Amino acid sequence: MSKENTQIQVQKALFNEIKLKLGGKKTSRAFVEDLANLLSVSTDSAYRRLRCEKFLTMDELEKISMHYKVSFDKHLSNLSSENVIFTVALNRSNVTFDNFLEGILRDFQKITSYPDHQLIYSAKEVPIFHFFQVPELAAFKMFYWMKTLFQMPEYENLPFSFDFISEKYLDLAKKINEAYNASNMIEIWNFESVHSFIAQTEFYYQSGMMYKETAFKLLEKFKELMMHIKKEADIEHKFPIKTQIPKNKSKNYVLYFNEIILSDNTIHVRIGNDEMCYIPHALLYYMTTTDSAYCQDLKYVLQGVMKKSTMISGSAEKHRSIFFNYVFNRIEEARKKLEKAD
Repeated sequence: MSKENTQIQVQKALFNEIKLKLGGKKTSRAFVEDLANLLSVSTDSAYRRLRCEKFLTMDELEKISMHYKVSFDKHLSNLSSENVIFTVALNRSNVTFDNFLEGILRDFQKITSYPDHQLIYSAKEVPIFHFFQVPELAAFKMFYWMKTLFQMPEYENLPFSFDFISEKYLDLAKKINEAYNASNMIEIWNFESVHSFIAQTEFYYQSGMMYKETAFKLLEKFKELMMHIKKEADIEHKFPIKTQIPKNKSKNYVLYFNEIILSDNTIHVRIGNDEMCYIPHALLYYMTTTDSAYCQDLKYVLQGVMKKSTMISGSAEKHRSIFFNYVFNRIEEARKKLEKAD
């Protein structure tokens, strides 16, 4: 690759990363004006740099990297080696649970601010965004995270109660679900996607960390959620639970079932011509990369999984009924098991 072609690709990648960070709500014109002010050039000159008709100087690269907090070296290394650079939060000592939820919301809002976007979610368990629209389920999942995964000392000896989760957290959960509902989503589920929540509920009860009445309530709400997701899969559109099906709805939800391949909560994101991948790391945390070759390879793998899966959304009524009847039977089995427990 010639030096000129390398600089064009790196410059394009650098500006694409900045646009992705800023989100679609910051208009193209606003970005150009911001760039022109930063570099002390005209807007026309800024446009020429964005179109790679004029190369950035080292001084300009330094200003852009500092101002937008992006790395020129990262994109250069992506072209010069087979190594893939991931971003990961390793210093969690100052990360609060608020920061964690706000980070999820911020990422979703950035993605959905672009009309032309798509997510492919290979779901090891029912994606958390579904749970966040049901306060009882949201409360349990957040309590589970804080007690079992974040290991917060104040939750160490506490049994689960719906009252322990603050309105602030539930409000953040609701906002995350709203952003999720606005996304163009493809999800790939398997049997384990459903078993996970039931197993967590049974474990908490059997371990003395939950009263029987609370476990019954969670299973009841989980069934309600699954009935709602079945309805969403039927109309291929996501909308808030316990609300009327919206009129003039767009198709923004595709659901696949794969009986063989185990998923791991990997997410592929496409925004226009740009791609990003979220790879699970250390339980709740994710590594992210915008490496083009890696993202394209992951998308190819996920598309292969979809070809070996059964679509259960849209017109696939028979397959959808078979899958969700299995889900409802597993919930009923868990309920009966709970009834017999001492």
